[in-house]
Amino acid sequence: MLCLYVCVTRQPYFALLSEFVDSYVLVTTDVPVDRELTRRHQLTLACVDAGRPALTSTVSVDVNVVDIDDHAPQFTQSTYNCSVQENRQPLEVTSHSFYQ
Repeated sequence: MLCLYVCVTRQPYFALLSEFVDSYVLVTTDVPVDRELTRRHQLTLACVDAGRPALTSTVSVDVNVVDIDDHAPQFTQSTYNCSVQENRQPLEVTSHSFYQ
């Protein structure tokens, strides 16, 4: 089947790129994909051949966006305090809670 057009979903994130005859790859467009905004995209890909009558086929594709570490960790407070008893052993739990 020769794919003559690509994603029929009305979303700007992905497109099909023809690699070879009857071979396509899913690529991102110039619109950034951000997992914090959308974790999963649902696409409907449609293909049509050059026959008469033209035959068509569609398939649904779920694209799960994998998070990269693009945001530094953030604390909810600027200062934390805790109490520690003296003479603790190495690797012994010293505090179970922090307070302001």
